[in-house]
Amino acid sequence: MLWSKDILDVTPDCKVTVEHVGQGKHKVVIADNFFQRPLEVGRLALNLYYHEDKTLVGGYPESRAVVTLDTNPLIEALGKLWGEPLVPFHSNYHPVIFSAIINRDYKLNVWQRQPRIDQGVTAMVYLNPEDMCFGGTGLYRHRPTGLERLPIAVNSEIIGLAEKHGMNPAVLKREDGYAEFMSTVIFNPNYAMRDNVSINDGNECWELLYLVEMKPNRLVIFDGRMPHSQHIGPDQYREYYRINQSVYFKGHD
Repeated sequence: MLWSKDILDVTPDCKVTVEHVGQGKHKVVIADNFFQRPLEVGRLALNLYYHEDKTLVGGYPESRAVVTLDTNPLIEALGKLWGEPLVPFHSNYHPVIFSAIINRDYKLNVWQRQPRIDQGVTAMVYLNPEDMCFGGTGLYRHRPTGLERLPIAVNSEIIGLAEKHGMNPAVLKREDGYAEFMSTVIFNPNYAMRDNVSINDGNECWELLYLVEMKPNRLVIFDGRMPHSQHIGPDQYREYYRINQSVYFKGHD
């Protein structure tokens, strides 16, 4: 079975639901029956070579594989579902990225035991068959600050929160100042889960606002600046991989 130019064709009449999450009413678009040939996409994805190169996976607890295909039709379809044109984050071209997680004695570091953010809008399609779908993707509120979304750039709210949490706001003027704010005030290691588990239903520092339930061939698009995480129980995905395709876009405030 080979990759073809139409392998990622989208179902014209996929079922679309739009949710508005949290006090900020952040948009979450869910489309079921998304790919026309999801079984083929899934089988092909399973035969790829996955690796954990940090330049590709970053801090995510997963392996990734990349395929070079024309993704322009897919990106156009995603933009229509989102309600505005979407532009790939790094360039006008976006490769096909598949992510695989297996929960077999994987040691999560402190950053992987709490939510994370992406640079802009995030889209992903779950590819497991129905009897291998559990959990999903959680969207979270940061309890100490009340933030449901991290702005792309420093603003007056971030400056005020820095002062409130004992950080010199002058630090935010440095090139790495915002990153330091996020690592100390938002994603503080003390806010992570104590045990070797994903954040899942939250803790005293992170409130689960919404769980996108994992279902076969389900697409979800959301603002990746919202703290989010894979929702995986300790006994799930131990005998097989959790597979999804991910696409990352530029965002704006």
